[in-house]
Amino acid sequence: MPYLVILIWFGFRTVLIGLAIGLIWWLVRGRKDRLPVGAVAFITLTAVGLALACIVFLSAAIGFPVLQPPLSDQIPQWVLEARITWSLAIGIGAAAILDFPLHAHTPRGQATLTQRTPFSFGHRWWFAGATTIIGTTVTVTVLAGLASEPDEEGLWRSFTIDAGTEISFGTGIYGWYYSLPSLALLAVLIAVTMVALWLIARPAISTDQVNDVRMRQLRTRNILAVTSGALLIHLGAIFTSLAATASLHGGAAIGESGWGTWNTPFAAIQSALTIGGLAITALGYALWFGALLSALPSRRAASATVRS
Repeated sequence: MPYLVILIWFGFRTVLIGLAIGLIWWLVRGRKDRLPVGAVAFITLTAVGLALACIVFLSAAIGFPVLQPPLSDQIPQWVLEARITWSLAIGIGAAAILDFPLHAHTPRGQATLTQRTPFSFGHRWWFAGATTIIGTTVTVTVLAGLASEPDEEGLWRSFTIDAGTEISFGTGIYGWYYSLPSLALLAVLIAVTMVALWLIARPAISTDQVNDVRMRQLRTRNILAVTSGALLIHLGAIFTSLAATASLHGGAAIGESGWGTWNTPFAAIQSALTIGGLAITALGYALWFGALLSALPSRRAASATVRS
């Protein structure tokens, strides 16, 4: 049993830490900002719940024989090789599901002169945070791609240290072979998110203006939480991968009695990449759990239901 507990911890520590952070947020503030019972809450539970289940299933399918779920041996090898992109692909699916319901069949109020945009129902710092995450992800992805080299198969996923005329050390890296598909998925995720926010903002405000605006704000927050969480999980995986590359070192005899050692140019930040990868990934899961918990019904939800 202790062995299994240790295995679960090291295999899913970022998920567990994210769950703890999400629960703390929900206990402190989240219960005041939960979705009312209805179609939106149900779809949010479905979308985020499926996203978490998928990524936990895939994580358990590699490297942990004791924890491998049924049918995990039937997962194609290319899926496992592309595990850094899992969260982006899953985030696209979750954000697309959160598009629904498109609008409620409720009486519409008077048209307002203020133009509604995808940014109308979210706080500025929500969008600023998402933009910062996107910028950081793209920057790190491009830098890692530029540092990569073709391997024996001609695929840009190799990193080599040239230690001399006949001496070199190499390992894998998050190069263009992995990062170009990730950038494509990142673009799709951004597009799906913008469409979802536009579909939320587009319908006219209903006669119940206060509750309508409140619902749109909550839906906007959850979509941005799902998107930002997917990006953070992806960015954390990149950091963890680069930390493994940074650990590369080698030694060789120099002359008759000398010995030389070589490290990667970014070996000094290996610990920072490792810790940063774990922290960023856990924060991404925390955003997903926060969105999930916001859709849980309360005991008094029936009397406080807002039309969705």
